[in-house]
Amino acid sequence: CWGYNVSGQAPPAGVPGDFVAVAAGRNHSLALGRDGSVACWGNNEYHQAPPDGMDGDFVAIAAGSNHSLALGRDGSVACWGDDTYLQTPLDVIYGDFVAIAGGGGHSLALRRD
Repeated sequence: CWGYNVSGQAPPAGVPGDFVAVAAGRNHSLALGRDGSVACWGNNEYHQAPPDGMDGDFVAIAAGSNHSLALGRDGSVACWGDDTYLQTPLDVIYGDFVAIAGGGGHSLALRRD
């Protein structure tokens, strides 16, 4: 990790773990573990980076400014963090999704069909 680290989102020593993907929000960071869990660090003002991470069977992650997303192996999308603009409307959005993205105040999910 490198760059602006005011909230611990880019610790120069890195974050220990066996990760397969990373995502960066405004002042928080995520990493997808090989085991399907999500590690979170940095600013957690909106609960976008819970220190204990998120357990689950996830295959992809995305970070918005102050919110986080994870795509479940079952095609569902887990959402957490800031919901000022309804970017995290439910804890889980069920569907057959294959990709996700987080923006400043919005979220996207691509459905298989």
